Amino acid sequence: MRYVLGAPGVGKSTVLPLLTERLPGWVVLDWDWLMPAAMGLAGRPVREHQELWQPYAELVRSVLSGLGSVPVLLATVCTPQELDPGQGWPTGEWLLLDCDDEERVRRLSSRGGPEAGVLAALADAAEYRALGLPCIDTGRRDVAEVLDAVAVWARPQTMPADRA
Repeated sequence: MRYVLGAPGVGKSTVLPLLTERLPGWVVLDWDWLMPAAMGLAGRPVREHQELWQPYAELVRSVLSGLGSVPVLLATVCTPQELDPGQGWPTGEWLLLDCDDEERVRRLSSRGGPEAGVLAALADAAEYRALGLPCIDTGRRDVAEVLDAVAVWARPQTMPADRA
């Protein structure tokens, strides 16, 4: 199991769909990809209703459990503490995707979202940096370089030693 943590604006949505080609045989899953279906079930947006966050997390955890021994890369905005193996989450390695705050503001501003969302993303990024996780800077690399770096990080334990 591999977890990729990143605050909004870091490029997860750009990189993840492309990772499926770089990680054949893996399930690449974004925490947000199930939200439209969950919203349909709940009748309201999960992201905007904190009381739905825990049931949504349980849904994601159920999906992961159903995948068995298939290698999985999950991109998330949840921290290692929030996805604690002691609470039933799969044990795994963690990677932080990050960019400097100026780049994050530029990316998020181009989406046209509310200023409060940008400020929250900056706060999340600061919290994630403080965790001391291995990090790939997405602000200084093009998408292909980020893809390569994430794929190399994800694969080492799944490849035979002579091919790693």
